[in-house]
Amino acid sequence: MNIHGLHNYMNVAAAIAATESLVDLDIAIKVISEFKGVEHRLELVKQTKNRIKWYNDSASSSPSRTIVGLNTFPTKNVILIAGGYDKNLEYEILAKPIINSCKSLILIGQTADKIEETVRRELKNGVKEVNIYRSKSLEEAVLIANNIATKGDVILFSPASASFDSFKNFDERGKMFKSLVLNIQE
Repeated sequence: MNIHGLHNYMNVAAAIAATESLVDLDIAIKVISEFKGVEHRLELVKQTKNRIKWYNDSASSSPSRTIVGLNTFPTKNVILIAGGYDKNLEYEILAKPIINSCKSLILIGQTADKIEETVRRELKNGVKEVNIYRSKSLEEAVLIANNIATKGDVILFSPASASFDSFKNFDERGKMFKSLVLNIQE
């Protein structure tokens, strides 16, 4: 499959099971193998010469959706860009997955303080370090990520927050992210 994540494998299995009597299995397999995914949902935007992969997950506007994104990359070399409009959600559930997957966290928007507080509280309980950066804008966050990334890293833009503090919606936010990433000179 050209899409990542256990959740996507589960979705494909459910779709095959639900359409088993309607769709020939060979046709289903062909369609699945050609499916490139949906924009703004763990969308691979770019892979650099140094095998740094940039993913756009702008549709992840809640902590639980960002956790699904983080669980897709168990490599522990994730640089997560998160934060945005505050919908008064709880961010405690996000701390452990961030610590388990991320080497760095870049925070933007209204929820930056909430996310940072929960991660720092959780870091006190363990031995792992996560570098935390603050950014005033998505543009600055992309520049920071580009500057700190090393060979083989995954840069995941999965905000865990809505977009309304800076953008009309997650679509506009995701398109801005992709534009910024695609304009980075290697």
